[in-house]
Amino acid sequence: MKKRLLTILMAGVMALGLLSGCGSTDSGTMDTAHANAVAGGNSDLPVVTWKMGSTWGSGNVHFTVDQRFSELVSELTGGRFTITNYAEGELCAANQLFDYVQNGTIECGGDWGGYWSGKDTAFELLSTIMDDFTALDYYTWIYEADGLQCYKDLYGQYNMEYFPLVTNPSESGIRSVKPINSIADMQKMKIRLGGVMAGRAAQKLGINITTVAASELYESLQRGVIDGGEFSGPKADDSLKLQEVAPYWCAPAWYQSAGVNGVMVNKQAWESLPEAYQVAFESAARLCCGEQLSRYIYNDMTVTNQMIEDQGVTVTSLSDEDMQLIRETCIETYKEECELNPNFKMVYESMQAYRETANNYRDWTGDYGFGFNRGE
Repeated sequence: MKKRLLTILMAGVMALGLLSGCGSTDSGTMDTAHANAVAGGNSDLPVVTWKMGSTWGSGNVHFTVDQRFSELVSELTGGRFTITNYAEGELCAANQLFDYVQNGTIECGGDWGGYWSGKDTAFELLSTIMDDFTALDYYTWIYEADGLQCYKDLYGQYNMEYFPLVTNPSESGIRSVKPINSIADMQKMKIRLGGVMAGRAAQKLGINITTVAASELYESLQRGVIDGGEFSGPKADDSLKLQEVAPYWCAPAWYQSAGVNGVMVNKQAWESLPEAYQVAFESAARLCCGEQLSRYIYNDMTVTNQMIEDQGVTVTSLSDEDMQLIRETCIETYKEECELNPNFKMVYESMQAYRETANNYRDWTGDYGFGFNRGE
């Protein structure tokens, strides 16, 4: 495993060096000779074209991650291995994508695993967690602990390989038509929350959860079908213009403190690739994941400022007592699911083992570990 990871990282480093120093075009595509060097020095590698569906619409910031990944694969192979991206609905609906990839109808698909929690609730933990990990935690757990193996094990049960493409920062919080300052406020509202586990925790807290498709979220808030709802981080929320119909923003997003999007790959399609292309594919995913983490964070910072300073959004928060109750409820919900689902238990225990490793470090670094705001 370590030898393969070294190969992947060397390929990525070589690619970046070649891209910056070989007189590449504005598109960043390497010439064939340099690409062949990265892909193992074999000029006889075949031309391969794949289709990549997505759970994300064409205007969604998450879809741009799928596109960037495909661009990197092409760059690392000199255009000999290309992946054509299709937004949600162009090849299939979001809820069909899993089956399309599993059955080999298409080779791969960009996903958020929470969509597949109806098949196995463990998929939700691989894509998001309540009141626990940060985006940096997910990234570190995946690449330095045994997180990546959890993805391989679970998706492998469904005839697929899996590669994370971005670890998402915390969601914005609940966007609402009136202020939320307490759990009691939420108990009087109809709220849209994504995720099976978040729904169960909310039910325990007495919060009325209403199912609304993301594409209908704006209109549902506007028409009063719901009083509040969540979608994603600030940049993604801005793509839906939720602040226009929901000027209040209750943070932090306890129901999704971080997340992961990735690419699932049909196992037979994967095994048919030359090893050099497998290395390029893995390299592209790893490079994309690091690149997009910083991009997401900075974009969310910028959009947050715009919403608060220019668009009149009011941010509210819950009391420490309410947050402690939420924390206890989330843990209780997870422990109950561990008793029911061995796959869920496998992933959850792996994540908590990582947390144990991180505890002492978090304690002594304090605010310097994950940041703090200076007082004026």
